[in-house]
Amino acid sequence: MSELKDRVKAATGGADDQQPEQAAVTDLAVTDTALQWLQSRASYFTDALPRHVDRAHFMSVALAVMPSLERCTHASVHQAFLACARFGLEPDGRQAAIIPYGDTATFQPMYQGLIELMYRHPRVDSVHFGWIRQRDQWDYTPTEPSPRDFFHKPRIDLTDEERGPVILAYAFAWIDGRRSQVIILNRSQAEQIRNKYSKAYKKAERNNAKDSPWHTDFDAMWAKSCVLRLRKVVPESTELAELVQMDDDLDDGASAPPVIRGTVIARDSQEPSEARADAPSWPRAAEPGSGAPEGGDEE
Repeated sequence: MSELKDRVKAATGGADDQQPEQAAVTDLAVTDTALQWLQSRASYFTDALPRHVDRAHFMSVALAVMPSLERCTHASVHQAFLACARFGLEPDGRQAAIIPYGDTATFQPMYQGLIELMYRHPRVDSVHFGWIRQRDQWDYTPTEPSPRDFFHKPRIDLTDEERGPVILAYAFAWIDGRRSQVIILNRSQAEQIRNKYSKAYKKAERNNAKDSPWHTDFDAMWAKSCVLRLRKVVPESTELAELVQMDDDLDDGASAPPVIRGTVIARDSQEPSEARADAPSWPRAAEPGSGAPEGGDEE
């Protein structure tokens, strides 16, 4: 009998070999539930998207983010995706990010998202952001006429490590065929902006938490500060002004997880404690205009 059991075990690969397959089935079930929840609210997000944004692609990117938001309240996830859709920014970690902060999903514009909104202005031909490393060739002479006042030639024959540490961030735009002023920001200037304006950084320092965006991803905030200065010399759209105002108003000093790359924007939508308790279940939601209450759980 024992030999028969051994042969059966060998033929099936043993009980231990089945564990990875079982885990994959569980993950698939979670993803499928999240997909159902996201699809049930798709109209809210796609209706808010600008016409130039591909709706199917936006929803596929949103689905990829869902596993990281499993413990967040449904209302905060809904509001975070809606904010992305409203500004036409994909939650891909480059244009914008949705980061779980406790049980709240937080929408965060990134510097690439700010550049995207600048580029949408009809007078703006292009927007460029770059890093200058220690061994790169560059020069900046403000007294020279544009575009002879600035040039940057990165050492593409070297690795980033061989090029040396980043010493400057810069950004400029081409507007109506002419290049704008070049915005250059060194590390010390970025630190001054952080120390003067960031409530999140100040709170993290007071609490000795070291978990604000400036602590966890200094370079991303350095780049964002540079791009924010550029907006002062380029034509500004209404949506860019609204996004920057939102970013400023809601930098309330909340701490942030290590992967954060922008300022936390927390929405004020709240749910009853019962809804928060079973948030990972991702219940179905009513479609707009259906007459059913939004976010209502099915019995």
